[in-house]
Parts: sequence; structure tokens; C-alpha cells
Amino acid sequence: MYSFTGSSRNRPLINLGGQSVNKNSTELMRQAKDDRIRRDIIKRQLNAVSIIQAFWRSRRVAYQTKVKFRSDFDQIIKSLNHNHLSYQLQLKLSRLLLILFTPSETSDHQRLFQWANLIILPKSNPPYQSYIADNGELGKTWKLTILPIFIQKVLKLIATYPRSEHCLPLLQATHQIFENYDDLGILLVIRRVGQDEYWRNLRAHILAFDPIEKSSNRTVAFALTLSLLPLRLNRPQSTTPHSNEQAFSRAFATYIFTIPMLPNRLDLSALIDFSGALPLPQLLEALPQSITGTAEQAIHLLANLLTWGSKLLTTMSAISLSHYLLVIRRCVDIIPGELFERVDAHLASRLTPSANTQTLVSGTSRVVSLPAAQTTRNLATQPDVIMSFSSSSSTASTSSSEIVAAAARDQLSSLIRSINPKTLSWISTLLTSDHLAKLYSLSNKHPTSCRPVFCQTLVSVLYAWPTSREKIFNALVSSGGVNGFMRELWRLSIRGGKVGMTLRDRKAGGSPQGVLTALGDSKLCGEWEDLIVLSELYSRCLMTLGDDEFFNDETKVGQQAKGKDVVSTGRNPLLLGEVIGLAGLLRNLAFGLYWTEGQADIKQGYVIGTRVGLEQLRNLATRLLQQIYVRDSRRPFCEPGFWLMTSTFDLQSFIQTVVYEESHLEEIRDDPSNQQASSAQDFLDPDLDLLDHLPRPRSGHQARERVSKRQLAFISPRLGVLNNIPFVIPFEQRVTIFRTFVQSDRHRAGLDVFPFGKPKHKAVIRREHIAEDGFLHLNALGSRLKEPIEIKFIDQHGLEEAGIDGGGVFKEFLTNLTKLVFDSNKGLWLVNANMELYPNPHSYSRESLSLEWYAFLGRVLGKALYEGILVDVEFADFFLNKWLGKQSYLDDLASLDPELYQGLLFLKNYGGDVESDLSLNFTISSQEFGISKTIELLPNGAQIPVTTFFKGLNDIVEAKWLRMFNTVELKVLVGGLDGQDLDFDDLQRCTVYGGWDEAHETIRMFWRVVKRFDNPTKAKLLKFVTSCARPPLLGFKELRPSFAIRCAGQDESRLPSASTCVNLLKLPEYKTEIGLEEKLVYAINAGAGFDLS
Repeated sequence: MYSFTGSSRNRPLINLGGQSVNKNSTELMRQAKDDRIRRDIIKRQLNAVSIIQAFWRSRRVAYQTKVKFRSDFDQIIKSLNHNHLSYQLQLKLSRLLLILFTPSETSDHQRLFQWANLIILPKSNPPYQSYIADNGELGKTWKLTILPIFIQKVLKLIATYPRSEHCLPLLQATHQIFENYDDLGILLVIRRVGQDEYWRNLRAHILAFDPIEKSSNRTVAFALTLSLLPLRLNRPQSTTPHSNEQAFSRAFATYIFTIPMLPNRLDLSALIDFSGALPLPQLLEALPQSITGTAEQAIHLLANLLTWGSKLLTTMSAISLSHYLLVIRRCVDIIPGELFERVDAHLASRLTPSANTQTLVSGTSRVVSLPAAQTTRNLATQPDVIMSFSSSSSTASTSSSEIVAAAARDQLSSLIRSINPKTLSWISTLLTSDHLAKLYSLSNKHPTSCRPVFCQTLVSVLYAWPTSREKIFNALVSSGGVNGFMRELWRLSIRGGKVGMTLRDRKAGGSPQGVLTALGDSKLCGEWEDLIVLSELYSRCLMTLGDDEFFNDETKVGQQAKGKDVVSTGRNPLLLGEVIGLAGLLRNLAFGLYWTEGQADIKQGYVIGTRVGLEQLRNLATRLLQQIYVRDSRRPFCEPGFWLMTSTFDLQSFIQTVVYEESHLEEIRDDPSNQQASSAQDFLDPDLDLLDHLPRPRSGHQARERVSKRQLAFISPRLGVLNNIPFVIPFEQRVTIFRTFVQSDRHRAGLDVFPFGKPKHKAVIRREHIAEDGFLHLNALGSRLKEPIEIKFIDQHGLEEAGIDGGGVFKEFLTNLTKLVFDSNKGLWLVNANMELYPNPHSYSRESLSLEWYAFLGRVLGKALYEGILVDVEFADFFLNKWLGKQSYLDDLASLDPELYQGLLFLKNYGGDVESDLSLNFTISSQEFGISKTIELLPNGAQIPVTTFFKGLNDIVEAKWLRMFNTVELKVLVGGLDGQDLDFDDLQRCTVYGGWDEAHETIRMFWRVVKRFDNPTKAKLLKFVTSCARPPLLGFKELRPSFAIRCAGQDESRLPSASTCVNLLKLPEYKTEIGLEEKLVYAINAGAGFDLS
């Protein structure tokens, strides 16, 4: 407010401070802005002051009002005539109480109790009963307003102050009210109180007490009884819809059935009452929709469900059993796998009480030391989709993910440690034989409604709790009927099911890309479990199923090869035709998962709707596929070409890519910068290639086996196919790949730079001492035996034989050497009934010199494979299995001792007392040097010579190259096809000529003559020229140098001669076929080459 002084003239402001007051426009605008902000702050402060003051006044008035009401309430109670309580006083007390009650005011607890003691708890004619019985406004007021608000206050009190002395009588009062309500009244009370609020407050009260605290038994029992009351509503046709019952059941499951150690919180009588009142079928119907909580809630829900559900399995209906299984499955899918490790540790500690503390601590330490990725996966698994985690490219995101993973590990570790051992004991009920047997038998009783969810539950438990496998499978087998179970799974669920039809369709799931699509197809959710269960069970069955039981011995192999459904006389649950059908599905599945390794992250992906990783599924399919293939290899029952997948890819491109990828892999292996990372990865790799059973020196070339199969499959999908399911590639192409691998190895070692140059090593060999001289000159070379070696033979007269070794002389030396050293009369080898070799288990073979011989013989055989030289040696099947790193089973014993094999089959099927009837026990008698000894059957007793032989073999040939073949194919790779008809038409096409052409008359006579030879004579001719009686596996085009015929002049008296070093036949120009045949037959039967000239 300004005063008017009579002057309207503005006077300028005079600044006496001596400073300039000139301000520019920017400064003025800034000052104006600051003024506005300051005024706005003052305005907001004034508004806030008004609000705070209003709130404070309202609270002050409310407090004063409540103080007055409390005073009025107390005055009424003091002046009350207990002999008569008028309705007006009851109504006034009720209104006062409902307004004044505050849970945090402890004096109100006493007032609430006093009101309940007057209105609810009198033993005779409590006033409230007459009110709720009234059908007018009076009854409506009490039933819908006063009593529901009272119950609401009681629930808040017991949740906030669970140890108040008034909790028990107030819970009794609440229970008494509910007992006098009809179902509709209870429903209206729950709606007024709030559905979640009702069970949440009861849960808070129960959790406030320690499970073993005896003083809490009564109040907890009343709280649990109240929690059950709404679930016991009868369902009227119209007034109480089914949705309310479902909602109440879900709320009970969420808040009450997830309480830790729920059965341990009640004494025996209360537990019996609670169990009798628990409407488990109704609860099971709602539980599947209630499982949306945390892992901790799932743990306690599973424990409580197993506590009551396992006792009532035999009384459940089909639908209840289906829901029971579904709840178990969903809980198991949420629970971290580390919890089941703790259950195992707890069970182990119960068996060894002295190690209780140590076992539990070690179980916890395993949880803490888990890799970050695994812990994160367990906490973040979403089994309804195929997941893949991409690695971060930036340092900041990597650091962030590590922090998240560390926090997840800490959270998981804390959760696992907090679980009480009693809860672990309840969860272990899941794997008891009685529980599993009941689930199995009941699911078979209701196959349509229960078997699919039983298989789904089984898969979840198997893959979340890996150590449960033995218990589960043993329980299923001991329950009986598992063979019928597998048959029905195949016939009713898989063969004509969605998964079977998808994998069978080459345009859909049968193609590599189609397999990956099918594994993530939501339409197949819940369908994969049947195939997984069947594969698990059948794989386990085949481990103990002998060939006598797998095959129908009375059926001809020809019928088996056509894939007919032949009834087996043994324990094979599937017909042979069904085995073929299953193998076809598994072949497509495994091939697709290997082939698409580079397109999807197999290690992080999951089968849709399950906890099964794609890599786990691939391993399972591969394992069973290999088991069936081994049976087919021993005794074919599949059609020719059944195993091949060549229609899904270009074979020539596959070979070229495999060779390229193998070369790339070798570069990675030989790179020193990758060795440390590879070693660290292998340490954590559960699929470490243990089949590479021979230790190797840590050199660049010999450290190649450090790469695991998982890494190998990741680097090369095609190499993954070749190293795991090579039988999907034709044998001839695998031989081509083998030869290409050898050539690539030659190139890396620099052995192909000058193929006809000066050899690196020379050896002078006496004809009469080939084995001794070969061992003397070549044993010390070790792995360098693969390098070129020049052989000079000394004949029996001590003269050096004619000829220059261009490879043929060495081939002749190697062929003769193998004949001598693989002789069973030398003491290092024994033969079976089929004259097939295997190492001698005699103690002599374990002496140091004998072991050196075994290593040398391994390198000799490796050299023959490396050079493509076929040798006339045949090994027993069980011994070849060791080459391939495979486990030997009972059926492999037939290749060692057929009589013992038949005896053990008799023993296996013998129904009497073996020890008393047959006088057999677990010892054997051996006789060495005339002394009989009884020794125990110790493991690995005869493995030392075998291992030494393998060491020598792998010095030359990589073990993984050999694993591309089965035992039958390996025999062919070593010695060629025994008794094979020699194709001299192919030989004619691949022959080159010197001094002649193919149209020359002598050449034409030669081919007419040799084509008339019988097969043994043809083999002699082939050996005469090439030093080997068997043709190359891939035909004569693979013969290096090529088979050649050169003119040796016109002297018909001369005999044909040969230069085996260059595969050259020197043939004189004979005029007649008779003369040519006589001279040629004489020459090839004489067994000499150069000297005939």
C-alpha cells in the first residue's frame, strides 16, 4: 500500500553506494523468474501448512473423540448390571467399540475382549444369537455390519499382536460366530472382510509362532480351523457360485498351504482334526491356478501337499489325482535344483548321523560355488518357451550381469539354508518307493486322464532332481508292468501322437529345421514328455536286456530286416517293428539337434513346457539311438539304408565342409592362446569327452583331445554328427572322410611335400627276422612312425634284395610283419572260437617288454590304417569295442567265450538257488605254469596291455577318427571285406599302361585270362603286384600308385615279374592265352617278385 503525497511525478532512485544500477534485459528476466519461483514456493508452503493443520486437527479431534468413546465404553462396563444387558446398551457398546478400536492401542484389546465376553462368549443364550436369527432390519444390521466388522477387528489384532493374551478367546468368539452362520452368511462375511485379507491375517498370526513352540498350539489350531471354515461351504445352485469356492480355495492355498512346516505346528489331536476337515479334492482343483508365487512358496506348498496328499492317494478320484500330479510338477518346475541337492544331503546325514553337520554344510557349499550362469538359469527359468541367453558385448553390461548373478546366488544360497530339515523330510516323501508305486499304479488305472500328466511330472522330477533317477526307475520296475507301460506309451501316445507324426514327417519335424521348430511349438506343449519317459525307460531296459531277449531267435533275419512286428519271446517291451519306428523318430530328432547347433543355442534352450534342456534331450536321443544301432550292428534287423540321413543334405558338400571344419578345429586346438580357456571350459563341462581314455603328452599335436564333445559340436555341427551319430552317413563316405583326415594330418605334419623324396627313416630287415628287426629299428620312433620309412630286405643268404622302396616294399614288410606279430602262438594274443584276436590276460603280457611290444603293435596297426594298407588280421568284437571307447556288456562276451556266454544266459534265467544248486560264487580259478590259483574278480585286472596297445595305436591314428565306425566296419577298415569278390572290371578301368595301350592283343588276352580266375587266384595276382591280396575299400581308383602293366619284352620264356613298390606288373609279350595263363599262374604262386626277372 502506497500513500499519495500529491505529486504524480516519478522520481529517479538515487543509489548512494557508488555502484552502477544499470541492468540488462537478461538480468531482469532472471530476477523476474526467481521472484516467480519464490512466490510459488511460498504458496505451496502455505497450502501444505493448511493441509497439515487440517489433518492434525482431524486426527486430534478423532483422538479426542476416541478418548471420549473409550471413557464412555469403560463407564458403561463399570456401571453395567450383569444380570441384565439391555439391547440399547449392547448396541451402544457395539457402536462405540467399532469406532474406537485401534489395533496399536493395547487397551482396546481388553475392550474388544470385554465386548466379546458380553455378546458372543456367554455359555447360555449369548445375545448375538437372537439378533442374527431375526429376519428384519435388526438381524441384517448384526449379520452384515456389526459382526463382520468385529471379525475384521479380531483378524487385525491377531495379525498385529499375535502374542496378546486376548487372541485365543477372540479366535474362539470368531469361531463361535461362524458356527452359527449359514453358508451364505459366511460368504457375506468373507466378502466384507476381504478374501485375501482374511487368510493373510490368519497366516501372519500362524507365522508369528515357532513351529515347535508348544504354547502356540491352541491359538494356531483355532486359526487353522478358521482358515478351513469358508472351504466347507455347501454350494447352492444359485446363491453361491462355483467361482467363490475356487477363489476361497486359491486364497487358502496361497496363504495357508504355503506356511512352512504346517503339520509340525499342530499337536496330534489338532492335526487329526485339521486333516479330517481338509477338503483336499476341492483344494487340488484350485491349486494349479494358485502356483504363481516364489520358489520359497513352492517349496513349502510341495512339502505340505506331500504331507497330506501322499496319505490319501488311494482314495483320490481320477481328476483329483490328475490335479495332484499337476501341482507336484508345477512346484518342481519352480523350485531350484539346489534344494533337491540339500534333500539328498539331509537323507545322507540321516543314514550317517556322525556326518550330519559336515554333510549339510558341504551341500550348502555346493550351492554357493555354482557357476553364475547355472544359478541364474535356475532362478529365471521359464519352461514354457525355448530360452537363449545372449552374452553381453560391452564391459558395463557384463559387469552388471555378474552383479545380478552374484545377487541371485546369494539369494538362492540364503533360501536353501533357511529350509528346515523337517521340510526336507516331507519333500523326500516324493521319492519313497510306496509313493512312486501308488502314483504309477493309479496312473495306469486311469490312463486317459492321469498318464499324460504322470509322464509330465516324471520328467520334471527327473530333470530337476537328477539323483532321483535310480529311485524312480527302481520303483517303477519293482511295481511291475513297466514293459506294458512302455508298450502303451508307444502305441497309444507316441506312434500316432502329435510328436510322432511331426518327427516322422520329413517336411515338418523330420527335417533339421523342422525339429527345432517343433521343440518350440506351443501346439506340442505337454506332448514331448511321453517320448522322453519312453526313451529313459527303454534306454535303461536295453542296458540289461540281452540279445536273447531283445530278438526272437525263431524268426528269420530276413523277416526282421523287413521290419515286421515279430513277437519277442523275451522281455523286450517293444516289437522289432516298433523298435524300428522309435529309432526313426530318435534319428530325426538327434540329427536335427546336431545339425542346427549353429542356428540355436542348444546349451541354453529348453523343450517347450518342460525343464528338459535341448542338450539333455539330444544326449538322451543319442544314447538310445546308439544302443539300438549297436543291436542292429551285431544282428541286423533294420532295412538297408534305414539309418542314413543323406536325403536331407548334399553328401559331397557335407564331406568338404567336415574336412574344412576339422582343419579349422585343429587350428583352434593348436593355438596356445586357446589352451587355457579350453581347459577351464572342460573342467566345468559335464560332457567332457571321457572316451578319449588315453593320456597324451601336452604337445601341440597331442593336446587335441582337450576339446570336449560339447565344444566340438558347437564349433562344427557336422563334426557333431560325425562324432556322435556317424551311422547316418554311408560307410563309404565315412571311409572317404577318414582318408581325408589322414591326408590333412599329413599336410599339417609336412609329410606330403615330397611324396617321392628321400624318406626320413630307413630300416634294414632280414627276411627271417622281420618281427625282431622291425621292433628293433622302428619301436623307438614312437609317433614318428607315420613318417615315410624306407625298407631294405636282406634275403636268407645275407644279400640285399633288388628293388627300390617307393612304398610297395614297406607295404609288403608291414603285411608280413602283421602276420608274424599278431600270431596267437607268440604269447601276446589269444583267439576265440572264430579265430579272432584279443590281448592275452596272462601275467606274462604285463611285463615291461611285453608292454613295449603291445605299444609297438598298436603303432604298426595304426601305420597300416594311416597308409591305407589292409592287413590280414581280425580282432574280436569286444576288443574292438575298446578301440571305440565303449562299455562292454553281456552280449559282447559271446565274442570272447561263446560257451561262457551261454552259461551265463542259463545262469541269468535260472530259477533256483545258484550257490547251493550249482555251487557257484564270485571267484574264478586260474592256472599259470601248472599252479592253480583262486583269485577275486578285480576290476581292470587285464586292462594294462589293452591300454598300452591303444596308446600305440593313437600315436598314429586319432581315436575320434575310429569312432566314426562300428566294430563290423572297423574290421573292414583294418582288413577289408573278407571273401569279397574282386571286381577286375573296376581294376581294368583304373589300370595304366607303359609301352602298350589297352587295345594291344596281349593286354586283351591278359584281361580275358585273369577274369576267368577264381577269387583266390585273383587275390594272389593282386598280392603279387601290390603285396596285398585285398582291394582298397573304395575301389581300385584309391590304389596309389595306380595299378600298372608295362611291356617286359618279347621273350615268351620269361615269367611275369612285379615291382610292388610302384604296383607295377612287368608282362612279356605273350602270343597265346594258354602260354600267358601258365606263366602268370606259375609266377603268382611262386611268391617272389623282383627275383623272377
